[in-house]
Amino acid sequence: MQPMEIHRADLAYRRRSLRLLLAIAAGCALALWQLHGWLHDVQGHIAGADAGEARRWLRYALAGLALAPVAPLWLWGRGLRRLGAAASAQRRFPPRDWKTWRDVRVLRDAAAAVWAARSERLGRIAQYAALACVAAALAVCWRLA
Repeated sequence: MQPMEIHRADLAYRRRSLRLLLAIAAGCALALWQLHGWLHDVQGHIAGADAGEARRWLRYALAGLALAPVAPLWLWGRGLRRLGAAASAQRRFPPRDWKTWRDVRVLRDAAAAVWAARSERLGRIAQYAALACVAAALAVCWRLA
């Protein structure tokens, strides 16, 4: 029986990640606050506009909402697929060069292959979801044209 191998956490990576998450949360809060004001302005603008202009504004707003998660979903999926590919190549999960937030037990061989396949599958699902968001935005633009 082999001794349990531990993949050590990178504390600097954890700090950078937490700062990035806090910056993203602050940016989202600011965007939500600005969205409320923008929607109030749009409501006033549309109330006095003709039906064609109101329809165009609605089309842009709905298409924008459908497109908003595309980049994060695509990048998240790409990262998961890279993680799965690296773990498959090394037959080790997590891969040696990947950083983790906390100390984790290293999985090898069959157990690592299961996690690698799961990561790649979830990455594909995230990228398919990004493509579905693009399709939804195109459908909105086509339907409300």
